[in-house]
Amino acid sequence: MTKRRVLWELFARMFAISAFVLGGGFAIIAVADEVFSKKLKWTEDGEIVGQLSVFQMVPGMICTNTAIYIGNKMAGCVGAAVALAGTVLPSLLVFTFVTVCYGSIPVANPYLASAFTGLRAALAGIIVALVVRSWTKNVRGIYGYAAVVVAVMLMGWLKVSAAMVIAASAFVGIALEFALRQFSARSGGSIVFHSSSLGFLLLFLKYGSLAFGGGYVLVPLYIEDFVGSSAPFLQMTSEEFANVMALTQMTPGSISVNCATFFGYKMYGVLGSVAATVAMVLPNYVLLLLLLHSLERFKTSSVVSGALSGIRPVTTALMVVAAWAFAGMSAWTYSSSGAVECDFLAAVILAASAVAVISRRLSVVQIVFASAAVAVAGRAVLCCVQ
Repeated sequence: MTKRRVLWELFARMFAISAFVLGGGFAIIAVADEVFSKKLKWTEDGEIVGQLSVFQMVPGMICTNTAIYIGNKMAGCVGAAVALAGTVLPSLLVFTFVTVCYGSIPVANPYLASAFTGLRAALAGIIVALVVRSWTKNVRGIYGYAAVVVAVMLMGWLKVSAAMVIAASAFVGIALEFALRQFSARSGGSIVFHSSSLGFLLLFLKYGSLAFGGGYVLVPLYIEDFVGSSAPFLQMTSEEFANVMALTQMTPGSISVNCATFFGYKMYGVLGSVAATVAMVLPNYVLLLLLLHSLERFKTSSVVSGALSGIRPVTTALMVVAAWAFAGMSAWTYSSSGAVECDFLAAVILAASAVAVISRRLSVVQIVFASAAVAVAGRAVLCCVQ
């Protein structure tokens, strides 16, 4: 097969997978493993899924990591870029259309408002489930538990920038890694440590560089930068932001790419959506290629392993903060007097969504649509009773 043919096959296959497989990165990696191992025979059976531990060593999304890995294996850096473009393009096209039409959505309609409430509650439940499922992997030892508690307090209550918390956790992890290795070497033991336009582009490059663990960990950063009257950009309402996040679950592509497309379009139109999307995935592309080309050296690096050990539990804390934010936009609200008003149906949807994801009984897409339908049905029943 000629190189041109390989590049076209990479683009077409990744475009089709990204466009028609809903449910996020884990669904995409499973389908990609099937397509490229059994149909095309380009990889060994289970090889792509087996690279998850490598993918977690760099910031980025599972779907884009999958594209970069396959493309690099088949056609080097150019192949990685082509496969990445095929993965990102469906999301860019679809969510740009969604963003353009967003202003025409009658969100004031009570039934549609109920559907969005159900979607927000489902989103909170999905994130809660991800926290539970990733807990044992991300949170280990005294440092892990302490990092989660401190990070949640800093970001959730003291409103410290999530980017600052992530950066600080990386430095702490590096320091502890060096200290433990020095102690281990001296004691002879073996210790394992777990644990303007330019400004516009830099903003999304920052997001792409901090996306350890996928798109949900970036939600606190989005809230800081885009939500509320004090936000430096857009100043969206909490409800509008939550509705957009819910829509990212109903369209192709990852939450990170869809959000970059939406924010970029809102700030600078179509060119902004393209630039924001490229800036979001660029750190993932560069860092994963560097890792793949010098894997053994990176695996044994004290700096890399220490930074990852420091950051890993903080990604769990970021998801906790995100879940709390979406729960506050659906399951409960605060009245003007400061009293908490609970939405019982939304709370049930949140809990049921979390259980469904943890038990793997339903896909994320099924949960999202079912939650919206239940919320609308609940609204209809309430109207009939009244």
